[in-house]
Amino acid sequence: MFQDLDVRDVANKFSIIWSDFKNFLIFYFLNFLLFMTYQTTGIILKIIDRGEADQIFNIYTKDKGKIVALGRGTKKIQSKLNGQLQPFSLVYLMVASGKKYDHIAGAENIKNFLKIKKSIRKIILGSYAMELVDKMTRENESEPEIFDLLVRFFEAIELAEMDGKIIEAYRQNFLIKLFSILGLTPPPEIICSKNKLAKFSQEHLECELKSLNLLNLISP
Repeated sequence: MFQDLDVRDVANKFSIIWSDFKNFLIFYFLNFLLFMTYQTTGIILKIIDRGEADQIFNIYTKDKGKIVALGRGTKKIQSKLNGQLQPFSLVYLMVASGKKYDHIAGAENIKNFLKIKKSIRKIILGSYAMELVDKMTRENESEPEIFDLLVRFFEAIELAEMDGKIIEAYRQNFLIKLFSILGLTPPPEIICSKNKLAKFSQEHLECELKSLNLLNLISP
């Protein structure tokens, strides 16, 4: 019986079967990747170093709200993602879903707010806005208005001339608009008083904002 087998024929059949199986695996894997990954546009709110090379990013995205994602090796200067994942920039992201953290698979800088990065006052004011959003929002609760508010805020302060009174006006305006989007609109008598507004916002925050202390040094 074995003498009737043609070795070359068996090898050809095996090759065909293996080729079909490989194509199936590739098709399955690509579909798995498409199912497990998503693309979005976001603004970096916070970066936390994790180990020697990795970083954890809190990012507010246009269509998924706040996400927390792990960037492997992003702390290394030679990392391709290092220059793309920076504060005060609008970033296009490819993210792979994970159990504990989502993982950043790719990133491309869409817009850099360079004038903010060149001014210490604008950096502090922008940091306040990012910290406030980070503290007041939960993960995976989509709110496009908050994303748009952040983008418009960065665009506005990038072009503005910054003195103490202007900084305080921008800060209060951002806080009121953010709280209003979240359904926490302050009443008129609180909006008109800096001290009352500060107390009102503190009542809704679990802890004091670090950036607020710096803001108080540069605004009246």
